[in-house]
Amino acid sequence: MIEGIKAVGFDLDGTFMKTHVDYARLSVADKVVLESRGIPFDEVYAVDYIKRPRYPIREWLEAHGRGDEFQSVSDEIDRAFAEIEVEFVSEAVPFPGSLECLDKLKSKGLKTGILTRGCLDYARRVLGPTGALERLDAVMGRDHSSYDNAKPSPMAIQEFAEMLGVRPEEMLYVGDNVTDYMSAHGAGAQFAGVLTGSGSVNLWSRTDPSIIILDRAGDCVDLL
Repeated sequence: MIEGIKAVGFDLDGTFMKTHVDYARLSVADKVVLESRGIPFDEVYAVDYIKRPRYPIREWLEAHGRGDEFQSVSDEIDRAFAEIEVEFVSEAVPFPGSLECLDKLKSKGLKTGILTRGCLDYARRVLGPTGALERLDAVMGRDHSSYDNAKPSPMAIQEFAEMLGVRPEEMLYVGDNVTDYMSAHGAGAQFAGVLTGSGSVNLWSRTDPSIIILDRAGDCVDLL
């Protein structure tokens, strides 16, 4: 049992919901936009990132006297991401136990929410048909604040906790990706990794042997 928890947050894709997103297209959407604007992607991102931040684009533009273009470039990338994300929303279904656990957690007096790297519109369109929106206390997408505050930044969990009215250390966050762990761990929240989506015993044991492993997101009820 984990003590002192007042809220449970879930990642969306691969954790709370089984979704279909064209990640191959999504992974190069920013590159397509940059190159269409005459911005050399390989020069901007000369080093590798787990998730590419936006500040290198701003720095490159400023260094080349084009700083006033940053917002429009960033907005165009956001639109490209969103277009890809919503393409297959009709195929999304909750993993077994996801919806049921919301009611169980609520009965324990706990708040619940979804924190995703997807945009808020995508999250709402995925969750809407399931009835989950009416049962969740908060849903937060990457567009809640600065793009660079999204997971894996600890700021994502900090802002999410504020939205739920709790401190990060009073939250259990459940996810299927190392970026979920990085954000939660960096903010001081508790974390549990699932075996759905991209999660695996091997991933979690390599990332941090102390990570709590769950078969599915809904199993988090047994921890509280």
